[in-house]
Amino acid sequence: MDYALWLYIALAIFVVALIIAIIGVVMLIVGMKEPLKKMKGSANNLKDRMGKLQLETTSLSHNANELKEDMQMKSEKITALMDAGKGTVNSVIDLNASVRAITGNIASRVDHNRDNIAEVNQWSNGAMKLLVALENRNITKRSDVTHSSTSFSDTKHY
Repeated sequence: MDYALWLYIALAIFVVALIIAIIGVVMLIVGMKEPLKKMKGSANNLKDRMGKLQLETTSLSHNANELKEDMQMKSEKITALMDAGKGTVNSVIDLNASVRAITGNIASRVDHNRDNIAEVNQWSNGAMKLLVALENRNITKRSDVTHSSTSFSDTKHY
C-alpha cells in the first residue's frame, strides 16, 4: 500500500479525532455554562450578603460609638453627682462642727451664767436679810416710840 493511502487514513483518523475533540469541548463548554451561571448567582448573592453585612457592621459601629458617648456622658454625670455627694457630706460635717461649736459656746455661757445667778442670789439674799433687819429695826423703834408716848387707846388700828 501506498504511503498516500496511509496518509489519507491518518488524516481521516486525525479529522475524526479533531471533530470528537471539538464536540467534547463544545459539550464541556455547554455543560459548564449552567454551573457557571449558578456560581455567578452565588457570587452575586455573596456580594449582596457582604454588602448587607458591611451595612450592618457600619450600623453596629455607629451604635457602639453612640453607646460609648452615652456611657462617657453618664460617667461624667455620675462623677459630678459623686463630687456633689462628697461636697454634701463635707457640708454636713462642717454644719455639725458649727452646731457643736455653738452648743459648746451656749453651754459655757450657761455655766458662766449659773455662776452669775448664784452670785446674784447671794447678793439678793444678803439684801433681803439687810432689808429684813432694817425693817425689824424700824418696827422695834416704832414700837419703842409708840409704847412710850401713846397709850393703847390712841393707837389706830387698820
